[in-house]
Amino acid sequence: MKASDIMTKTVMTVEPDTPIRDVAKLMTEKRISGLPVVDKSGKVIGIVSQSDLLHRQELGTESKHKWWLRVFSDPDRMAVDYSKSHGVRAGDIMTRQIVSVSEDADLGVVAAVLDKGNVKRVPVMRDGVMVGLISRSDLVKAFCQTPASGGTTAVDNASLQRALSDKMKAQAWLSTGYLNTIVNNGTVELWGHIESPAQHRALRVLVEETPGVQKIEDHVVVGRMPVALT
Repeated sequence: MKASDIMTKTVMTVEPDTPIRDVAKLMTEKRISGLPVVDKSGKVIGIVSQSDLLHRQELGTESKHKWWLRVFSDPDRMAVDYSKSHGVRAGDIMTRQIVSVSEDADLGVVAAVLDKGNVKRVPVMRDGVMVGLISRSDLVKAFCQTPASGGTTAVDNASLQRALSDKMKAQAWLSTGYLNTIVNNGTVELWGHIESPAQHRALRVLVEETPGVQKIEDHVVVGRMPVALT
């Protein structure tokens, strides 16, 4: 799937001169957490999100800088904080560093941008023009539309055994030297030893998502292997 497949195409926007009270009202009424800010030509120049409205002097939530920290503080950073706390227009408080994706970006790229940029939404661009918006909730909706892993499709024992072995060997986090699987008509018995609960959970996920697996009988021992004394 591509960004264009899941993006919201009808996007509400505001202009730099839009009063922030109108921005807040729009967010509340439409139940949205962020709005792109566009100039007269429609170019995206920033985004206003709920986080930009958290530290307001009207609410008494303005960020306070202790006097002794001011000596070491970045004046520009303090100026930005002041604008966000006291600004009256969208252009005063908006985040200007815009992270975007192209409309043909894979969803893996979209997820990475949202995660790495620590943002909740990202504009989708075509030739420098915004054509949509993708939020984290859009990815959740897309997940709901994907087919479930595993399933009831029957797979013969030899093929399923081979598929599990190949998947397990491909995982850098998993040591297969102390693990064994027995497959019988969709039931997978897990035997052996694994180092940690995290690895154990991931192993179960790996097995459960494999097409043809109907049931797991888990006999794996979790914990570090004792060191033999010589």
